[in-house]
Amino acid sequence: MSKPGENAGNDKRSRILDAAQNLFLRYGVKRTALDDVVREAGIAKGTLYLYFDSKDELFAGVAERLCAEVLSNAEEAIAAASSMTPRIVGCLDAYIGQMHRLTAQSPHVAELAQSKQALASKIYEAFDRKMRELLRKVLRDGGIERADAVDMFFAAAVGTLKTGDSAAKPYRARLTALTDILLAGLKHGVPR
Repeated sequence: MSKPGENAGNDKRSRILDAAQNLFLRYGVKRTALDDVVREAGIAKGTLYLYFDSKDELFAGVAERLCAEVLSNAEEAIAAASSMTPRIVGCLDAYIGQMHRLTAQSPHVAELAQSKQALASKIYEAFDRKMRELLRKVLRDGGIERADAVDMFFAAAVGTLKTGDSAAKPYRARLTALTDILLAGLKHGVPR
């Protein structure tokens, strides 16, 4: 059961993260001041400090939320598909394709996605582990136990970005064809 005022607190925290994310995407992390976030969120400066002690912490909060959204999208894509190829393609598109398309929208997304700041790097490392485990589980469920299979599919997803339009439909179509080829090879015992 939630405490009185907890939902209001979550709403304010969410509003702060929305404002920060919008500003980070528009101007970059370095060029965004906490005062800008306060104005964008329509809150008092003291309210910001109830949730985030610093810009680094705010940045980590945005990074954590982005990672959680991508992971959730991947899990939903896997759950919605009944066969192996769409499960893999949905997972890879959420992790590689959607992140690429988001990065293409703003030159500042790369700053969010590739930050080496201490707080965010731990978030991204944990996120990468979770995505790898998610894909590993999908592959194991399909009878593929090969240790380097996850890396093969990630490499295929990244390479597919470089072979044509990265919009969702054409990217997923190319990724589907490549996934089918990889699955056929892995299922029929491609030598290690």
